[in-house]
Amino acid sequence: MEQRPFVIGVGELLWDVLPSGRRMGGAPVNFTYYAARGGCRALAVSALGRDASGDELLGEFRRIGLDDALVQRNGFPTGSVDVKVDSQGVPTYDIHENVAWDHIEADAATLEAVSKADAVCWGSLAQRSEVSRGSILAMVDAAPEEALRVFDINLRQDYYDPETVTASLRRADLFKLNEDELVTLSSFYALCGEAEVRLRRLCEMFRLRYVVYTEGAVGSTVVCGDGAVSRIPTPHVEVADTVGAGDSFTATFVAMLLQGYTLRESHARAVEVAAEVCTCHGAIMP
Repeated sequence: MEQRPFVIGVGELLWDVLPSGRRMGGAPVNFTYYAARGGCRALAVSALGRDASGDELLGEFRRIGLDDALVQRNGFPTGSVDVKVDSQGVPTYDIHENVAWDHIEADAATLEAVSKADAVCWGSLAQRSEVSRGSILAMVDAAPEEALRVFDINLRQDYYDPETVTASLRRADLFKLNEDELVTLSSFYALCGEAEVRLRRLCEMFRLRYVVYTEGAVGSTVVCGDGAVSRIPTPHVEVADTVGAGDSFTATFVAMLLQGYTLRESHARAVEVAAEVCTCHGAIMP
C-alpha cells in the first residue's frame, strides 16, 4: 500500500465561542482535520492549558479522530475566541491573549516529526507572541527541503506586522490569502494593479510555487510560479457561517496536490469542500 502524505499544521488550538455555541477551532486544527479527510496522515502542533477547559478541548480533539501526539500542555489558560457572525455569515473575532498557544515550544518530539513531513502549514496569528513565533519558524526550518511549506496568513485583529509576514513569505512555497488580506499585503509591498497582477508580483517577489487567492462568494484563483493560472467561481450555497472555510480550502488543495492530482483537480476539490463547510455552523463539519 502506498504511504499517505504526512502533513503538520502549527499554531492556535482554542474554543470558538459562536452565537450557536462553543466549538473547537484554530486554523491549524481545522487544516489538520481536513487534510486527514483528504487522505493525508496529519498532526497538529499547538498547546492547551492544564485546566478543565483544556481537558474538554483535548477530548473534543480526540473525538473527531485527531492524534494529539504533538499537542502540548502548559501553565497558561486554554485559548478562546469570541466570534460574532453578521447577516452574511461572515465572522469577526475577539481573541483572548497570553494563552497556552502563545507559548508553543519547538521541542525534540515536534522537530523530529516535522523533519519527516511532506508539508507544514502555519499562519500569522500564532506568531503574535515571541515565544510561539520563534518555535513556529524553527519548525518550518526543520522540515525537509522538498517539503511543501504552506503559509496560510489568516490576519486577525492587529496581530501582525510587515516583518513577521515577510519572514514567513521568505520561507513559503505556497501562500494563501483572501481579498481583505490582499489589501494589507498591497500596502506592505506597494503592490498595484488588478488582483491577479498583484498575486503574480507576490509570486515573483518571494519565489512562490503557488499563490492561492479566495474572494468569498465571488470565486478563487491560483497563480503558479511556472505561469499556470486556475480560476473557479464559488458555488452558491446556503451559508450558515464561513468559519473554517479558508482552512478547509487550503488543507484540501494541499492534500490533493500531495497525492498527485493536477492543479485544476486540486483547486476544484478545494472549492467544493470549502462551500460545504460554509453550510455548517463552525469550522468542523459533523
